Amino acid sequence: MRGEFDAPRSGGSLRIERDAETSSGVPTDRGRGQTHLLGYVLLVGIVVVGSGAVLLFGGSGLEASESAVEIEHAERSLVEFTHATRTAAEAGGDRVPVTIEGLDRGTLETRADAGRLRIVREDGSGTEVLYDEPLGAVTYANGDTEIASQGGGVWRSDGDGTVAVSAPPLEYRDGSLWFPVVRVGETRTRGNAIDGVVNRTGPPTRVGRGDDGAESGDVRLEVESAYCEGWQREIESTFSGGVTERCSAGRTDRVRFELTDPPDIGGIDTAIAAHEVDIHRNAPPIEGDVDAASVDDDRVNGSVSGTDYDYPSVDSYVSDRVAACERTGFEESDDVLEGGRYCVETLEDGHTFDTSDGEIEVVVRDGIDVRGDDLRHVGENDLTLLVDGPVSVGGNAVVGNDSDPGRTQLLVSDDGNVTTARGTPTVAGLVYAPDSSVSLQGNPTVRGGIVAERVAVGNVRPGGVAYDERIDAAEVAVTGPRLRRLGVTAYEVSLEE
Repeated sequence: MRGEFDAPRSGGSLRIERDAETSSGVPTDRGRGQTHLLGYVLLVGIVVVGSGAVLLFGGSGLEASESAVEIEHAERSLVEFTHATRTAAEAGGDRVPVTIEGLDRGTLETRADAGRLRIVREDGSGTEVLYDEPLGAVTYANGDTEIASQGGGVWRSDGDGTVAVSAPPLEYRDGSLWFPVVRVGETRTRGNAIDGVVNRTGPPTRVGRGDDGAESGDVRLEVESAYCEGWQREIESTFSGGVTERCSAGRTDRVRFELTDPPDIGGIDTAIAAHEVDIHRNAPPIEGDVDAASVDDDRVNGSVSGTDYDYPSVDSYVSDRVAACERTGFEESDDVLEGGRYCVETLEDGHTFDTSDGEIEVVVRDGIDVRGDDLRHVGENDLTLLVDGPVSVGGNAVVGNDSDPGRTQLLVSDDGNVTTARGTPTVAGLVYAPDSSVSLQGNPTVRGGIVAERVAVGNVRPGGVAYDERIDAAEVAVTGPRLRRLGVTAYEVSLEE
């Protein structure tokens, strides 16, 4: 606003003028025109800026939406592809049509050497490789997202872990493991599409437990994969307590799990099974049947059979467990508080093994010597003591489960033997020393059963040996998954376009 002050002319008065406004402040016509022009310019500017933002952010949102749609399409396509490869693998001669198309934003490729499945058996005699081959993979990648068909499953990784879209056909029930592994061989894809048939390229490879003459041991499976976390979750949901090395430990692309193939010691239906049994004339008779080539029939309160002495050895099984303990280290007996596998050098003091929350396996390297203290077993699950040295029980010590002898197993290698000394000790369980000897002196009581190369019963009175039929169902306690049958079948399929 500009004011003009005109000096009064002769006979005139002072005059004040305002440009663009009246004295009342109301715009004049010229002021209105300037205001309208400025508003129009501002409006056009806002529209132009807003249109640019819509084009920028709207285009980005559209791009993300279209990528998300394609990723979901790729996921469904790879699930269908995986099911087709399984069908072709198990059907044998059938050619199964497959089609994957409409993938313009990501990359589809086949990696015949991606990942690896390795299966080994370990026992006292060493390690036997049962299977060691690549898993292969068909993958789709779009930004941070990768989807893969591998090992009969479909996996999705978004840069922050991997999950199974479709789980691999890994099944475990009652000690039997079933795992059909399907590998897609080297295939050239046509750009970002697959259009052809899959068929099996040859006979399947069947993987069993290994050497038929092997007594026992562990079977370890190792999966190496870029999708390790997904594999680990599926394995953990299948095998309770079977994972021995997770993806977060050791190598980040490998998960290991283990199944135990323990010695089969079940079916003990005699008080004593031995090659030779020597019973003192003043000792009370054996309460139960005896299976031995040499024994005085009149010292047995039951039937006597002289079949060939043939009971599975536990020597390599115990030795293998001790060797594993040497690698991991030993604990104190006081550390044995709950279900699990433990390693101790000796057991010389009293301890109560509580199996209420799971089976307990204790590996004892140097032997057991208790002279009054108890090694009691309570709980409804099994306790197995694996001893690679001598076992001596004396005084009034109690070893085992008084209320259920069938729950306790004492397994002794050929480096050890079992003796009772002075006092009235009690052993409630199965004493299994098929390559060693058992000598009962003092006034011991054995409730359960004995398997040994040689058994000597001294001038025992009171005391003696009495069979408990519950040991007939005795099994070696296993802290992880038990293996009775291994049924891994590996198939290779090819894609023909």
